[in-house]
Amino acid sequence: MVDRTDSTKTTTVLYVIVVVVAVLIGTVLAPVVWSATQSSSGDSGDPTVSVITLRAGTDAGPVNDIKEDLREARTNESVEAVVLRIDSPGGAVASSEEFYLAVNRTAAQMPVVAYVEGTAASGGYFGIAPADKIFVKPSSTLGSIGVIVSAPLSTVEQSEAQSKAYLRTGPDKATTEKDQLREQMETLHNAFVDTIMKHRGANLSLNRSGVAHGEAYIGPAAIRNGFADEMGDLNSAIADAAARADGIDGDQYDVDYNEPVSPSGGTIVLSEDPAKVDGNVVYVESSDDGGTEFQQPYEFHAVWGVPVTEDAPEVNNESE
Repeated sequence: MVDRTDSTKTTTVLYVIVVVVAVLIGTVLAPVVWSATQSSSGDSGDPTVSVITLRAGTDAGPVNDIKEDLREARTNESVEAVVLRIDSPGGAVASSEEFYLAVNRTAAQMPVVAYVEGTAASGGYFGIAPADKIFVKPSSTLGSIGVIVSAPLSTVEQSEAQSKAYLRTGPDKATTEKDQLREQMETLHNAFVDTIMKHRGANLSLNRSGVAHGEAYIGPAAIRNGFADEMGDLNSAIADAAARADGIDGDQYDVDYNEPVSPSGGTIVLSEDPAKVDGNVVYVESSDDGGTEFQQPYEFHAVWGVPVTEDAPEVNNESE
């Protein structure tokens, strides 16, 4: 008579071992399989054009996403060129500068072509200035080169009234004066204009004063004055970027689309007060309670239009 006990135990042990090994393999390989299902066309190892999208203001959240996408493009050996797909009215000066610096660094390593899907105004245009070529549609809007400052007048007046009451380490500590704000704003504005002249000067039919005036132009006018280069769509920009890339031969390349993640840190809305509309766009920051307020006593913005706030000081942002 055959004793099946040991055989059954052996079979059971082997079954358990097989199951455990299968679970372990599944645990190890699951992230790999998931990653493969989430991979884009640019992960095949073929030469790739990376399309990076900004559909928001040039505020900290969206700009941080763009910076990360550009960093990944620069460090990915398969990426040979970048297309910036832009629809942005601008935003805070500090983060607009971060956007520009990231694009400028990328353009020093590979071709960068911009496609203005909707708007590239103020900080949005500042960021794409280093692009090798700018494509637009007839309805695209570009320009609005300038800087504005948001400061409730009560904040300025209060600072001026209390300035003598402070014990300060320096003459400017804890003070905010309108003349000081104007001077800082004009310095930033001049730096903005300098950047546009540096990158687009050879294409522009406008002189420095014309650029500094801050007009916004639709597609055909932007091409005529040199703010943009050619009429086309996203595919036109991708094909142009690929043609500029040394590592791409003909049509043998992939396209990797990077969609935006973070929403804008601010909101562009029309004023509800008819007396304040006058064709301007209002820039506000969203507060936690759903209201709108500026988060700092004053802040510089490179944004299309004028932020309408109660008792905002009148300052001239046009260069001489």
